[in-house]
Amino acid sequence: MELIVAEKPRVAEKIANAIGDKVTKKAHKGVYYYETERNGETMLVAPAVGHIYTLVEREKKRAYPVFDIEWVPAYEASKEAAYTKNYVELIQKLGKHADTFVSACDYDIEGSTIAYNVFRYATTIREGKRMKFSALTKTDLVNAYEDRAEFDYNNAYAGETRHILDWYYGINLSRALMSALKAANRYKVMSIGRVQGPALNLLSSQEKEIRAFVPTPYWELTAKIKDIEFKHINDRFLDEGQADVALDNTKSDGAVENADKKEQKIAANPNFDLTSLQVEAYRLFKYAPSRTLELAQNLYEASLITYPRTSSQQIPPTIKLSPILQELSKNADYRQLAKKILDSSWLTPKQGKKSDPAHPAIHPTGQLASLSGPEKNLYDLIARRFLASFAPDATRERSRIEVKSGSELYAASGSRILEKGWTEFYGPYYTTEDTQLPEFSKGEKVELKSKKKTKKETKPPKRYTQASIVSELEKRHLGTKSTRSVIVDTLLKRGYASGQSIEVTDFGLKVADILNKYAPEILDENLTRKIEEDMEGIQDGRVDKDAVIKESREMLIQILDKWKKSEAKIGNELLDALVSTQEHANIIGDCDKCSNKLRIIRMKNNKQFIGCTGYPNCRNAYPLPTGAFVKPLDTKCEACGKPTVYIKRGKTSFKMCIDPNCPTKADWKKRGSNEENK
Repeated sequence: MELIVAEKPRVAEKIANAIGDKVTKKAHKGVYYYETERNGETMLVAPAVGHIYTLVEREKKRAYPVFDIEWVPAYEASKEAAYTKNYVELIQKLGKHADTFVSACDYDIEGSTIAYNVFRYATTIREGKRMKFSALTKTDLVNAYEDRAEFDYNNAYAGETRHILDWYYGINLSRALMSALKAANRYKVMSIGRVQGPALNLLSSQEKEIRAFVPTPYWELTAKIKDIEFKHINDRFLDEGQADVALDNTKSDGAVENADKKEQKIAANPNFDLTSLQVEAYRLFKYAPSRTLELAQNLYEASLITYPRTSSQQIPPTIKLSPILQELSKNADYRQLAKKILDSSWLTPKQGKKSDPAHPAIHPTGQLASLSGPEKNLYDLIARRFLASFAPDATRERSRIEVKSGSELYAASGSRILEKGWTEFYGPYYTTEDTQLPEFSKGEKVELKSKKKTKKETKPPKRYTQASIVSELEKRHLGTKSTRSVIVDTLLKRGYASGQSIEVTDFGLKVADILNKYAPEILDENLTRKIEEDMEGIQDGRVDKDAVIKESREMLIQILDKWKKSEAKIGNELLDALVSTQEHANIIGDCDKCSNKLRIIRMKNNKQFIGCTGYPNCRNAYPLPTGAFVKPLDTKCEACGKPTVYIKRGKTSFKMCIDPNCPTKADWKKRGSNEENK
């Protein structure tokens, strides 16, 4: 008898129905599993529910460093994981009757770690096999079962090592931070880890560059010709005097010196890997990277797309694509596009540079389903990217016109699509700022309808978005495709950074500065990158996991020994940063009675109000509702110009002007009066 364990309940059901001749659905304490047969052999298919084992200290302590840890059922470690208990007990029960264990968990180091822990801790089985699949279709699952291989121990060893090192670094470094702050008589949940540190340092370095940026003035000269804005070829004048001279030299007419047109072929983009999907979904739909991964996982479990946690932009020739296109042609949304590809025999997709030995690029399976909302948006994006990858190049015409007026030369550039090619298939997701220029011919005399000088200033570097920082972490080989979005979420959750366009808070900057001062190794990209490379070495069988763990442990001991010597200083510096950040977060805006600032003042019994920092010389104040969550907004009231705040009380939330006498609150008073009359 075989025990097949899937990573999630929905997947277990699909596997059983795909490979079994006759499937019986059974239950144990509310957890469903499946008994079936294939070729006369009995199989049990049971689900895990993600990681049902976790690492904990053998003896709980508050001190650091601590390295004495063990794997235990997740429900023993956390009340939040109580739901995993019945899953563990089910597998333990079924494992007593099985001879062979088959891992059908996701084929990556996380999935392999889940299966490895179930294999060794929940069963006494000693023979293990592995099903490898990238889609949950019947064909893929049957092939994966028939071709099951030896258990992927190296993958599991790499996953176990990652969890151990993440625990070592995450728990010990986070405890070190909180212990330092506690020494300054303040408690706050803080965290830092081996990837979180370099990520925070990357964002902090950029934040400092932005804050230190001093804009440089410059001047641009433009002229209107045939209703098109032409720009002086000098682009920017750093000297206003020179700009004035060039403007005076520009006459009311001119002649076309060059009128060039060139055609350019634009190749289709390859199919998505996870990071490029996250970046594109953020660009188009403003989905946070973690949200995109969640939606993609749902689509995968519904058998609609292939496994999303992939680094590949390639679809290997072993995957038959014609049947997928045939199935897509049955979908009204893609019928014409898929039919055009099939009729034209465009059956070779554009391949990207990135590859992943475990999984292909993300692409649709062709199965039909009724979708709505964000899931429909993401599926449509993936499907159209897939279809576009088969289509021919698009052809773009680029044009550049140069006009000389007096002694000055002005230029305008334009472009337009001549042949749509793949852009037709990508549809609404292909966006361009193409500008089509009117016809010009060399030597043509033209009129300058206007000319002007515009003062501008250089701009600071752009902030990272939640998607672009994930992409940057990938470029720097920090974290994994599955964890990068989690790292970003954690930085935001801890108050180190905020916003979709990520701004590092004063507290986040100070934490980075303190780490750089007392433990720069925590922020070192090279240290984290080496660990990632070691993980790959363990997967390939080139590196011993115990040696990696030992080396990392010794490095961490050195870091923390040095940290403890300065713990009191670190705590005081963290406290100063925390107080400063909290004060800054309470600032509402400028006081309308004096030159000071208005801020939220919180008192006992959940009472609060807005007062002036110039008190007692200025007694300007505004009321706030007791016990409500209040957050300053960067906007002013359109009616009276005073600051606005976001307020949440219970399930109700709203934005309002701070002035109770503001015209925008006239209706509020009427409603209040009506309630009293009742």
